[in-house]
Amino acid sequence: MKHRLVTVAALLGALATVQAGQAPSGYDLTVVDMDGTQKVLSRLPASVYAPRVSPNGRQVAFETRDPNGPDGGRLWVADLANIANRRPLPGTGAPLNWAPMWTPDGQRLAFIVSGDRPDSIYWRPADGTGEAEHLIDARAAEGRNDDGATLRFLTLNAAGNDYGIAFMDVKTRKVTPVIDLPGTAQHSSAVSPDGKWMAYASNETGRYEVWLMPLPPSAKRFQITTEGGSHPLWLPGGRSLSFDRGRQLFRVELNLDVPGAAGSPVALPSKGFAQAEYRRQYDLLPNGKQYLMLFPVLP
Repeated sequence: MKHRLVTVAALLGALATVQAGQAPSGYDLTVVDMDGTQKVLSRLPASVYAPRVSPNGRQVAFETRDPNGPDGGRLWVADLANIANRRPLPGTGAPLNWAPMWTPDGQRLAFIVSGDRPDSIYWRPADGTGEAEHLIDARAAEGRNDDGATLRFLTLNAAGNDYGIAFMDVKTRKVTPVIDLPGTAQHSSAVSPDGKWMAYASNETGRYEVWLMPLPPSAKRFQITTEGGSHPLWLPGGRSLSFDRGRQLFRVELNLDVPGAAGSPVALPSKGFAQAEYRRQYDLLPNGKQYLMLFPVLP
């Protein structure tokens, strides 16, 4: 596997240009250690979005978008050791197949089907065999709880500006609303390793902040950040979270014995990676020590 080391100066220069409005010509798919050390795995096209690492840490799924091309949006799976040999998954007949999410056993991918129909969540074998199966009409699968039976997904109002989070029992298809505040967006749910807490992002204060809710869901919620934050991920041990703010990673320690008690967020070295408002565009590897990120490459 070939890797290219990326300098901090190059990253900061790329970020400055992207923020100035210049579109990237592609993205470097990069493994980033907690100390900021980077290894570039592969150069991917500018249409790539939101890589997701398989539970065993050996594969990655992602989407590419080409609104003017014959495929629209399609899903890909690749071995992390050989990204160049990535393979497309069969389509569903709809223009857009996007937002892949691995099941806990690594056997299937849940994804969104849209374009000529209301958004729906389907899943299919990750090896591309068999047919895609419809699960529910909804916006996006965000994860499966560790019990393997509960799917977390997003709801979306007709105007397309009001996200909420719900759970679905995969066997019975029973849906349980979790958090949905009218006129605001809640998304990026992440359940703690012990299954007792859900972290998520909400813009109810006027900007995105990280919040914490006990599970099963209750009316008690706790705001963790106060200066902005989104896309929380649980770190090993289940007593701390990482999140992003302004294309930089942060870490915050939690005191779950005193719900809502949290330390001051600490900036991590990783910055300048691709990240937009809604869907998280990076992922935490199963070892809990590295991230898989996309860094813009300028023309």
